[in-house]
Amino acid sequence: MVLITGGTGHLGNVLVRKLIESGERVRILVHPTDNLVSLQLLPVEIFYGDVRNDFSYALNGIDAIFHLASLIAITPTKRKLLYSVNVDGTKNIIEHAKSKSIPLIYVSSVHAFAEIEKGSTITEETPVDEDRVIDDYAKSKALATKLVESSFKDGLDGFIVFPTGIFGPYDYKDSYFSRVMKKYRGGKLKYTVRGSFDFVDVRDVANSIVKLYKSLKSGKISKERYIVSGHDIRFEELPALCGAREFKVLDDTTADILSYVSLIANVILKIPAEFVPYALHTIRLNYKFSNEKLKSTIPYSLIKVEDSVHDFFNWLNELNKHGRMCYNII
Repeated sequence: MVLITGGTGHLGNVLVRKLIESGERVRILVHPTDNLVSLQLLPVEIFYGDVRNDFSYALNGIDAIFHLASLIAITPTKRKLLYSVNVDGTKNIIEHAKSKSIPLIYVSSVHAFAEIEKGSTITEETPVDEDRVIDDYAKSKALATKLVESSFKDGLDGFIVFPTGIFGPYDYKDSYFSRVMKKYRGGKLKYTVRGSFDFVDVRDVANSIVKLYKSLKSGKISKERYIVSGHDIRFEELPALCGAREFKVLDDTTADILSYVSLIANVILKIPAEFVPYALHTIRLNYKFSNEKLKSTIPYSLIKVEDSVHDFFNWLNELNKHGRMCYNII
């Protein structure tokens, strides 16, 4: 049996299903305030707890911990909580894994890698360095990643995956990128910006983690980093990809001004913001993210971008049609 934190999230609920399909028994550590809608009718064990507190009661019979629970924030409103969950929570997970000698699979982020020259290709050899990134989310993931790698040096087994931007169906919690896609489709967002980022279908990430876990169990891999990347998407093309008919590509100066206005509106008025300064900074780096190491380790084929977008809106239509009782997965 395996234990998963963050199992109700976008990647989490898909990973739970993929693990079950592969024959694993799954136990989930769920925060008491969390919503279980994404896990309806699944044969899982539910244990309530907080990744920052003692959860040793959930470890009996566990063969591995998949640590996905993380706070994602690209505005400064939740800075203290960000470090508490992402760094202190991961430290607590590590201590629990060490206490039982349980392998740890940690889901980090490509944002943890140090920012290098624009247009570069990021690989597993790129340093993880909290002092060479500019955002608190990136810093928190870098710090947490270094804690996990330090635990590997101390004898804990496991591996770390670094997904790029995750998108696709089964996003019950309505992530940032899903909101952007919906606004383009619904005609509520009429502009876009220049830049690009790598996005990968949530199902490709979940499948990769399951395959890597099987390799870990068979002794083929241990204590490794793996970037899980997908397709480079230019934001100038994103609205049309989502079905938008009318939109404008902003010049950089206008985009910068609007980003700060959006940030202020988000912080003061709690208005959702699409292109805040950190988002613009990230997509203007125009990085490529190599998945060569992953492909040399496991069979890895990508779902087409168009299919991911189609499946997302098809799933969303079914969700709206049948209410929250939408749990089928492809």
